[in-house]
Amino acid sequence: MNVLIAGASGQVGSKLLPLLLSDQKIDKVYALVRTPLKEENHKLEQIKIDFDKLPELELPKADTAFCCLGTTIKKAGSQAQFRKVDHDYIVNYAKAAKSSGVDYFHLVSALGANKDSSIFYNKVKGETEEDVKKIGFETTFIYQPSLLVSKRKEKRLAEKMGMVIMKFINPIMVGPLKKYRSIHVSVVADGMYARLDHDEEGVHHIESDNI
Repeated sequence: MNVLIAGASGQVGSKLLPLLLSDQKIDKVYALVRTPLKEENHKLEQIKIDFDKLPELELPKADTAFCCLGTTIKKAGSQAQFRKVDHDYIVNYAKAAKSSGVDYFHLVSALGANKDSSIFYNKVKGETEEDVKKIGFETTFIYQPSLLVSKRKEKRLAEKMGMVIMKFINPIMVGPLKKYRSIHVSVVADGMYARLDHDEEGVHHIESDNI
Protein backbone atom coordinates (compact mmCIF):
# COMPACT_ATOMS: atom_id res chain seq x y z
CA MET A 1 0.00 0.00 0.00
CA ASN A 2 1.22 3.48 -0.89
CA VAL A 3 -0.12 6.46 1.03
CA LEU A 4 -0.21 10.23 0.45
CA ILE A 5 -0.39 12.74 3.28
CA ALA A 6 -0.68 16.52 3.20
CA GLY A 7 -0.32 18.53 6.39
CA ALA A 8 2.13 16.12 8.03
CA SER A 9 3.74 18.94 10.02
CA GLY A 10 0.46 20.10 11.56
CA GLN A 11 -1.24 19.22 14.82
CA VAL A 12 -2.97 16.05 13.64
CA GLY A 13 -0.66 15.21 10.75
CA SER A 14 2.44 15.10 12.95
CA LYS A 15 0.73 12.49 15.14
CA LEU A 16 -0.58 10.50 12.18
CA LEU A 17 2.67 10.27 10.21
CA PRO A 18 4.55 8.01 12.69
CA LEU A 19 1.56 5.66 12.79
CA LEU A 20 1.60 5.31 9.01
CA LEU A 21 5.35 4.78 8.90
CA SER A 22 5.15 2.00 11.50
CA ASP A 23 2.47 0.06 9.60
CA GLN A 24 3.92 -3.03 7.91
CA LYS A 25 1.21 -2.96 5.24
CA ILE A 26 2.44 0.40 3.98
CA ASP A 27 5.35 0.36 1.57
CA LYS A 28 5.65 4.08 0.93
CA VAL A 29 4.41 7.29 2.53
CA TYR A 30 4.58 10.34 0.28
CA ALA A 31 4.41 13.54 2.32
CA LEU A 32 3.61 16.78 0.50
CA VAL A 33 5.55 19.52 2.28
CA ARG A 34 6.46 23.17 1.91
CA THR A 35 9.46 22.84 4.22
CA PRO A 36 11.32 19.58 4.92
CA LEU A 37 10.20 17.47 7.87
CA LYS A 38 12.70 16.36 10.52
CA GLU A 39 11.22 12.86 10.37
CA GLU A 40 13.54 10.30 8.78
CA ASN A 41 12.38 6.87 7.68
CA HIS A 42 13.17 4.62 4.73
CA LYS A 43 9.46 4.49 3.88
CA LEU A 44 9.08 8.27 3.84
CA GLU A 45 9.50 10.30 0.67
CA GLN A 46 9.05 14.03 1.08
CA ILE A 47 7.77 15.93 -1.93
CA LYS A 48 8.39 19.65 -1.66
CA ILE A 49 5.65 21.51 -3.48
CA ASP A 50 4.09 24.90 -3.95
CA PHE A 51 0.45 24.31 -3.00
CA ASP A 52 -0.57 27.15 -5.31
CA LYS A 53 0.66 25.04 -8.22
CA LEU A 54 -0.83 21.77 -6.99
CA PRO A 55 -3.43 21.44 -9.77
CA GLU A 56 -0.58 21.35 -12.28
CA LEU A 57 1.46 18.69 -10.46
CA GLU A 58 1.32 14.94 -10.95
CA LEU A 59 1.46 13.06 -7.65
CA PRO A 60 2.93 9.57 -7.16
CA LYS A 61 0.52 6.67 -7.57
CA ALA A 62 -1.13 5.86 -4.24
CA ASP A 63 -4.03 3.90 -2.78
CA THR A 64 -5.04 6.10 0.14
CA ALA A 65 -4.66 9.81 0.91
CA PHE A 66 -4.87 11.67 4.20
CA CYS A 67 -5.51 15.41 4.36
CA CYS A 68 -4.61 17.23 7.57
CA LEU A 69 -4.23 20.67 6.01
CA GLY A 70 -5.66 23.62 7.89
CA THR A 71 -4.95 27.02 9.36
CA THR A 72 -6.72 29.79 11.28
CA ILE A 73 -7.93 33.17 10.09
CA LYS A 74 -5.46 34.84 12.45
CA LYS A 75 -2.52 32.83 11.16
CA ALA A 76 -3.62 33.14 7.52
CA GLY A 77 -3.98 36.90 7.87
CA SER A 78 -7.35 37.29 6.20
CA GLN A 79 -10.54 35.42 5.38
CA ALA A 80 -9.44 35.16 1.75
CA GLN A 81 -6.14 33.53 2.69
CA PHE A 82 -7.90 31.22 5.15
CA ARG A 83 -10.26 30.04 2.42
CA LYS A 84 -7.31 29.53 0.08
CA VAL A 85 -5.73 27.06 2.50
CA ASP A 86 -8.80 25.41 4.02
CA HIS A 87 -10.73 25.12 0.78
CA ASP A 88 -8.65 25.61 -2.37
CA TYR A 89 -5.53 23.73 -1.25
CA ILE A 90 -7.58 20.85 0.14
CA VAL A 91 -9.84 20.47 -2.89
CA ASN A 92 -6.91 20.72 -5.32
CA TYR A 93 -5.00 18.12 -3.30
CA ALA A 94 -8.02 15.81 -3.36
CA LYS A 95 -8.33 16.18 -7.14
CA ALA A 96 -4.63 15.45 -7.63
CA ALA A 97 -4.88 12.45 -5.31
CA LYS A 98 -7.82 11.09 -7.30
CA SER A 99 -5.80 11.44 -10.49
CA SER A 100 -2.95 9.47 -8.92
CA GLY A 101 -5.22 6.49 -8.32
CA VAL A 102 -6.41 7.12 -4.77
CA ASP A 103 -9.67 5.36 -3.90
CA TYR A 104 -9.80 6.17 -0.18
CA PHE A 105 -9.64 9.76 1.05
CA HIS A 106 -9.45 10.88 4.69
CA LEU A 107 -10.18 14.54 5.49
CA VAL A 108 -9.90 16.39 8.78
CA SER A 109 -12.70 18.96 8.87
CA ALA A 110 -14.45 20.43 11.92
CA LEU A 111 -17.55 19.92 14.01
CA GLY A 112 -20.21 22.34 12.83
CA ALA A 113 -19.04 22.42 9.21
CA ASN A 114 -21.98 23.58 7.09
CA LYS A 115 -21.90 25.24 3.68
CA ASP A 116 -25.03 27.23 4.62
CA SER A 117 -23.68 28.49 7.95
CA SER A 118 -23.60 32.21 8.70
CA ILE A 119 -20.29 31.63 10.52
CA PHE A 120 -17.45 32.08 8.03
CA TYR A 121 -15.23 29.32 9.47
CA ASN A 122 -18.01 26.73 9.49
CA LYS A 123 -19.18 27.80 6.03
CA VAL A 124 -15.74 27.31 4.47
CA LYS A 125 -15.32 23.94 6.16
CA GLY A 126 -18.75 22.89 4.88
CA GLU A 127 -18.01 24.03 1.32
CA THR A 128 -14.75 22.10 1.41
CA GLU A 129 -16.54 18.93 2.51
CA GLU A 130 -19.09 19.27 -0.28
CA ASP A 131 -16.48 19.88 -2.97
CA VAL A 132 -14.34 16.93 -1.82
CA LYS A 133 -17.38 14.65 -1.90
CA LYS A 134 -18.06 15.66 -5.52
CA ILE A 135 -14.66 14.33 -6.61
CA GLY A 136 -16.00 10.81 -6.36
CA PHE A 137 -13.65 8.73 -4.26
CA GLU A 138 -14.76 5.16 -3.67
CA THR A 139 -14.65 5.89 0.06
CA THR A 140 -14.44 9.27 1.78
CA PHE A 141 -13.99 9.64 5.54
CA ILE A 142 -14.67 13.13 6.89
CA TYR A 143 -13.59 13.63 10.50
CA GLN A 144 -15.29 16.45 12.41
CA PRO A 145 -13.40 17.04 15.67
CA SER A 146 -14.48 19.56 18.27
CA LEU A 147 -11.92 21.87 19.94
CA LEU A 148 -8.50 20.33 19.37
CA VAL A 149 -6.20 19.95 22.37
CA SER A 150 -2.44 20.06 21.79
CA LYS A 151 0.75 21.86 22.67
CA ARG A 152 1.40 24.66 20.18
CA LYS A 153 4.57 26.65 19.69
CA GLU A 154 2.60 29.84 19.13
CA LYS A 155 0.55 31.25 21.99
CA ARG A 156 -3.18 31.69 21.46
CA LEU A 157 -4.74 33.14 24.60
CA ALA A 158 -8.37 32.55 23.64
CA GLU A 159 -7.72 28.97 22.61
CA LYS A 160 -5.71 28.29 25.76
CA MET A 161 -8.53 29.64 27.91
CA GLY A 162 -10.98 27.49 25.96
CA MET A 163 -8.94 24.36 26.68
CA VAL A 164 -8.83 25.14 30.40
CA ILE A 165 -12.59 25.70 30.51
CA MET A 166 -13.31 22.55 28.51
CA LYS A 167 -11.19 20.51 30.91
CA PHE A 168 -13.78 21.20 33.61
CA ILE A 169 -16.83 21.10 31.35
CA ASN A 170 -16.03 17.86 29.47
CA PRO A 171 -17.14 15.49 32.27
CA ILE A 172 -20.66 16.97 32.41
CA MET A 173 -21.14 16.95 28.65
CA VAL A 174 -23.02 13.69 28.15
CA GLY A 175 -25.61 12.34 25.73
CA PRO A 176 -26.12 14.62 22.71
CA LEU A 177 -23.56 17.07 24.15
CA LYS A 178 -20.77 14.50 24.24
CA LYS A 179 -19.63 15.36 20.71
CA TYR A 180 -18.79 18.90 21.85
CA ARG A 181 -16.12 17.72 24.28
CA SER A 182 -12.60 18.84 23.43
CA ILE A 183 -10.47 16.16 21.80
CA HIS A 184 -6.71 15.64 21.76
CA VAL A 185 -4.99 15.72 18.37
CA SER A 186 -3.47 12.28 19.01
CA VAL A 187 -6.98 10.83 19.39
CA VAL A 188 -7.96 12.25 16.00
CA ALA A 189 -4.81 10.77 14.45
CA ASP A 190 -5.53 7.40 16.07
CA GLY A 191 -9.08 7.48 14.72
CA MET A 192 -7.88 8.19 11.19
CA TYR A 193 -5.27 5.47 11.34
CA ALA A 194 -7.79 2.97 12.75
CA ARG A 195 -9.86 3.35 9.57
CA LEU A 196 -6.93 2.73 7.23
CA ASP A 197 -8.25 -0.73 6.35
CA HIS A 198 -11.93 0.19 6.29
CA ASP A 199 -13.24 0.10 2.76
CA GLU A 200 -16.94 0.80 3.18
CA GLU A 201 -18.03 2.58 0.04
CA GLY A 202 -19.55 6.03 0.16
CA VAL A 203 -19.12 9.11 2.34
CA HIS A 204 -18.77 8.75 6.09
CA HIS A 205 -19.06 11.75 8.41
CA ILE A 206 -17.46 10.99 11.77
CA GLU A 207 -18.29 13.46 14.52
CA SER A 208 -15.94 14.15 17.38
CA ASP A 209 -17.34 11.66 19.91
CA ASN A 210 -17.13 8.83 17.34
CA ILE A 211 -13.60 9.50 16.08
